[in-house]
Amino acid sequence: MIAEGAGHFRQPRLVERIARRLSGVPMSAALRSRLKRWYVAVLSAQTGGRGLQASLPGGEVVRVLPEFGHIGWNPDEYRAFREAVRPGMTALDVGANVGGYALLLGQWVGAGGAVHAFEPAPTAYDGLARHVTLNELEGVVHPVRLAAGARSSVTPMCVAESHGESRLAPQSGSGQSSAGSRGPATIDVVVTTIDEYCKQFALEPGFIKIDVEGAELDVLRGARETIRRCRSRLALFVEMHPTVWPQIGVSRQDIESELRAQSLDIAPLVPASDIWALEGLCVRLVPR
Repeated sequence: MIAEGAGHFRQPRLVERIARRLSGVPMSAALRSRLKRWYVAVLSAQTGGRGLQASLPGGEVVRVLPEFGHIGWNPDEYRAFREAVRPGMTALDVGANVGGYALLLGQWVGAGGAVHAFEPAPTAYDGLARHVTLNELEGVVHPVRLAAGARSSVTPMCVAESHGESRLAPQSGSGQSSAGSRGPATIDVVVTTIDEYCKQFALEPGFIKIDVEGAELDVLRGARETIRRCRSRLALFVEMHPTVWPQIGVSRQDIESELRAQSLDIAPLVPASDIWALEGLCVRLVPR
């Protein structure tokens, strides 16, 4: 079951509606690039550089840069996260992309809280940092240009053209793919563990969201001590990517084994006939 209904919680402008119609029209890459630059320039001028405004059900207002107008929020995740977060809380957004949820978390935890938003992909990290500034959350949301995994390392990341789909490479290697090589380009990124990061900065998170395009098992393995220490007060959410797991040598049995080791059960956000068929949608992990 694919995560659907990820509403943007705002009405698209005329130029956005035109752009959506043109997105399916065949055209050269050069023309598409020129149209995208025009699109961003027009929307930036129309908004006076203040971004597109999204108004969410709880009264939150998020300003979005025109080039990242694809940002959306799944209604079920929005409700679950909002219910779990409290003012003053420390939250970790692991795989923050350009900041859609990190910006909401920043508003929910308030000035007395903190959000550490992990995003290793360069373009997404740049969008994240710019969105934090645009939404005046610099003192609350802290962009972290690191990936999270099972152990600290320097690891190649496959860089996808679509935002939010970059992922750590399944096999060892480094450097950027040459122009004539096959497969996606890769860059080296620094990987830490949630346990090491929390120890370094003396963090006691009350909320963790993990969205790492298939590498959720490694992140959970690198967060064992943090989850054990904070489990009685920790809201832990993980986005599922079962179609990706076989590509990186992970099985359902591996996930189940890790959950047993950490005494965690899966609780879907919405009723589902098979939680192991959820794709790109968060579940909550709860202590047994």
